[in-house]
Amino acid sequence: MTLFSEAERAAASGVALFAPRVVETGEYTRGGHGSAADWLGSLSGSSSGAAKGRLAAAARAAKDPLLTEALHNGELSADQLKVVATSLSESPEASGDLLELVDQGASHKALRDTATRMRAASRSRETERLRRARVHTHRHLRWGQDEHGGIRGGFFCDEVEFARVAPRLEAEAKRRWRAAGNGPGGGVGDSLEAHRLDAFIDLLSGSDGFGSDSDDADDSDDDDRGGDGGPDHGLRSGPRPAAPRTLIIVNAESLRRGTTQGDELCEIEGIGPVSVAAAKELLSEGGFQYLVKEGFDIKTVTKSTRVVTNCIDMALIVRDRVCARPGCGNSLGLERDHFQLDYGHDGPTELENLVRLCPECHKLKTDGGWRLEGRPGAWKWVAPAKPPSAQQMARARKVAVAKAKVFVKKDPSGPRRT
Repeated sequence: MTLFSEAERAAASGVALFAPRVVETGEYTRGGHGSAADWLGSLSGSSSGAAKGRLAAAARAAKDPLLTEALHNGELSADQLKVVATSLSESPEASGDLLELVDQGASHKALRDTATRMRAASRSRETERLRRARVHTHRHLRWGQDEHGGIRGGFFCDEVEFARVAPRLEAEAKRRWRAAGNGPGGGVGDSLEAHRLDAFIDLLSGSDGFGSDSDDADDSDDDDRGGDGGPDHGLRSGPRPAAPRTLIIVNAESLRRGTTQGDELCEIEGIGPVSVAAAKELLSEGGFQYLVKEGFDIKTVTKSTRVVTNCIDMALIVRDRVCARPGCGNSLGLERDHFQLDYGHDGPTELENLVRLCPECHKLKTDGGWRLEGRPGAWKWVAPAKPPSAQQMARARKVAVAKAKVFVKKDPSGPRRT
């Protein structure tokens, strides 16, 4: 698989290098094809639309020396090329930084998010206004019956509009997922994506109980092994909020300037980078929490109710924007983990002992024996002496859940740590 994956990248690089030459000479018509996209689609077995995208990316790459060199080295997949080439139209200097990320083994999502931030930073206010107007014009929600049965759909909308519903939807999906016995060390059942759809349908149908017992999507810990979702061993105390907050992270310098530059952040948690102007639109609306970052310190957390623990939580979110496992890049549904000293061994709930992992990587650490070493920005994912298979991990997870249930039945009134 490793060799075939390398060959696939080399082949994609070759297509990107030679396709523009075929288009330039017009040789594709000799085979009876009316367009270059039709020719490449027929040759590669892809749709005409996908072929058109590959040709556009190849044409942009031909004008950038660094990108051309990377293609000659066979380093880029078709998807990576599309991300880097698309960024060149708005941020001509982006190729160097993005190719460096590829060399470092960054995930496709990390590459895409970085490219999105670079494009957003290079736009003028007028360009950003026109971009959002174009998105609004082309907004849609489509669905239809799948050929194998069931309904398949998709939608397209402005980031700010989606930010008004996404956190509530994600929090409810995570609550259902945990209640079904999932989560860190939990049982095996429907995926988080399945519960997200259930929550979405209930939201549309106006279910009375929607969101009544929800909490933040990343409010879990590595020792919650109860089959019924278990107690909240996270950083929060007191009653759960009636509805989750929408968190917006922005640098103080960006707020003052009105745009982002370099590594500055302006992101909606769980959605991704947005313009400063878009973030400011939400200032007057309820349910939104702003985290203003200056340098490496959090200067302002608006609408905070749990001062000490909430600041630790905010610092963790700012520091770990994606799953800490190198190469993962997942940013949705992240969970807290006591990575140095385990919570079960009285590990302190302090920033230096906390990290955010996606559910899949969290299970690898909890049930598979993998561990994190290093520090933020320089994590190392260290394998156990004998890494287990997915089947072995599933069996270990079932045993752990069964033991946890037996313990709760024996002493249901026992003391619980907070």
